Amino acid sequence: MIRSVYPVVARLGPFTLHTYTLLVDLGIAAALAWLYFRAPEGKTTRWLDTGLAATVGAFAGARLLYAVVNGNYYLPHLDEIFQIWQGGLAWPGAVFGGLASAWLYCSRKREPLSPVIDALALPIAFLGLLGWAGCLAAGCAYGYEVAPGQIPAWMASDAPDLYGLTVPRFPTQAFGVTWGVITLGLVWGTVTAARNRHWPVGAQSPYALSLVALGAFFLGFTRGDPMPFIRGYRLDVIGSGLVLLASSLIWAWLVSRRPPALPATPNPNPNFNSNSKPNS
Repeated sequence: MIRSVYPVVARLGPFTLHTYTLLVDLGIAAALAWLYFRAPEGKTTRWLDTGLAATVGAFAGARLLYAVVNGNYYLPHLDEIFQIWQGGLAWPGAVFGGLASAWLYCSRKREPLSPVIDALALPIAFLGLLGWAGCLAAGCAYGYEVAPGQIPAWMASDAPDLYGLTVPRFPTQAFGVTWGVITLGLVWGTVTAARNRHWPVGAQSPYALSLVALGAFFLGFTRGDPMPFIRGYRLDVIGSGLVLLASSLIWAWLVSRRPPALPATPNPNPNFNSNSKPNS
């Protein structure tokens, strides 16, 4: 049986280093470093600043959406909205908040956004993987409780719920990590083969985001953690579905705008050699 909780890396006096926080911070640092080294000559600072702006916007958007979804609690506790270290982030809000902040910065600096967004394809997939790994370690986004014999015993995840009740559960987090590895491999293949596929600038990141959202969408149906419902559907499933739809449409639109390859012009006189000299 899978055990899925390792929430704390280390404690030093009053300070606690949480596994989820460490993994997310590692992903952000890797994304910023990737932008730094991928930036064209003379644009290193602007690309890095765009990444920093996107990071701030992503945290703000994720926290704001989480507070809105859990408004019944945060409305009488408005001061706790800003206590982001206590946990509580909604990843669809991070997507829209990060994109909005990056667009605002690039618009102000007159910097094209599409190449920067394109360079973030691999970090997006990496962050998706680390997010699920963090949930596996911290016990968040746990699966629903399973009855004996419902799934193979070796597959069940022995994980606690929000109240500390440990029971066999569907291995949502483990499946999320597996999908994260697959996504990272697919995106890596896309990035390295982009020249051969002739994808337009800006198409790689929507592709990566759609894969991350695809896993979050389907695995959302297996989650057992508390979440508000709308017409019988979890809000995280709805949010992931919206990200999946938006990113897929953007990717399809960009790829459809790719100009077709021009056919080679046949030589009307195959016996003519442009390098030959005319007879005197």
